[in-house]
Amino acid sequence: MKEITLEVSVRDKSGKGVARKLRAAGKIPAVVYGKDEKPIAIEMEYNDFHTAMKNSGGENLLINLNVDGSDSGKKAIIKELQRDPVDSHLIHIDFLHISMTEKIKVTVPIVLEGTAEGVKNFGGIVSWVIRSVEVLCLPKDIPDKITLDVTDLKIHDSIHVKEMQIENVEILENEERTVVSVIPPTVIKEDEVEVEGEEGEVAEGEAAPAEGEEGAEPEVISEKKAEDRQSGKDDKKGKEEKK
Repeated sequence: MKEITLEVSVRDKSGKGVARKLRAAGKIPAVVYGKDEKPIAIEMEYNDFHTAMKNSGGENLLINLNVDGSDSGKKAIIKELQRDPVDSHLIHIDFLHISMTEKIKVTVPIVLEGTAEGVKNFGGIVSWVIRSVEVLCLPKDIPDKITLDVTDLKIHDSIHVKEMQIENVEILENEERTVVSVIPPTVIKEDEVEVEGEEGEVAEGEAAPAEGEEGAEPEVISEKKAEDRQSGKDDKKGKEEKK
């Protein structure tokens, strides 16, 4: 586990107003918590913390806190980084004071390495189910990350939690859970256009035949229609006779 040193100062005031003034002055308000210890309110330069984090390449760091210019002997890890929900600007840090001889629980990120054979040669898709795991270990054994090589994974192949073996580290996760797998590509088939319908039906996309054309159904004349037509003919004949 990487170690860095941060210069911090104890602050005797707290509250939202104080925190806003500190941030306006280019500082970050923070608190150091510890087992059976009273929390200590501190502050540090934003640029110093940002530079240290950038150079270390991660958040799982062992931090030596130099308080008010002297080595406090306190070693801590970052428990939580609070960011502004709008611009993601860092606004507060929670540190956890730890003992180097006691195991602690921390969350470790999982990183995938390589291109799976099932993706490269068969168009498969990588399904990344778990991106971090909680582990239990001594501070000196905390891994920065867990790297999984997926190069040999074919279609339907998976890597499970039980396959992630790390020396001196206990992974606190169901060992049968799938971490990453390669699934077949999804193929969407378009429905074929129906050409011929059943007898008496018009197939999709086909115009109905016009009256009189081959295939058109003959008009069905009911008895009522026949009577009306005959009545009309008799009236016409009677008028002609009168003339």
